Amino acid sequence: MAPKLRAERTQPSTGTLEPEGNEASVARRIRGALDAYLGGRKLLEVKIGQLDGRSVSGFLKIEGKKGERLLVDFTATTTQEGGLSSLEVSGRKISLDAARRTH
Repeated sequence: MAPKLRAERTQPSTGTLEPEGNEASVARRIRGALDAYLGGRKLLEVKIGQLDGRSVSGFLKIEGKKGERLLVDFTATTTQEGGLSSLEVSGRKISLDAARRTH
């Protein structure tokens, strides 16, 4: 039997994220960036609606302090390596400095 050959990537990397493999990674980074922003509220879900190149948009499901549930829109931009370079929640820019120190 002949040995199997490994498939090799023939196209150069464009610096964009592949949606199926990186949604969980982007969602995890968004969760980390929102720790300080939530202030006692609980992030229940990060739902990515669109992952187009380095641009990400979707919504967050948040449980408030009194148990109410909120759906909030977000937009984000990723770096070529898959990290977050910007995050905006309901039109409010979120600081990523704390998230970078912990991740």
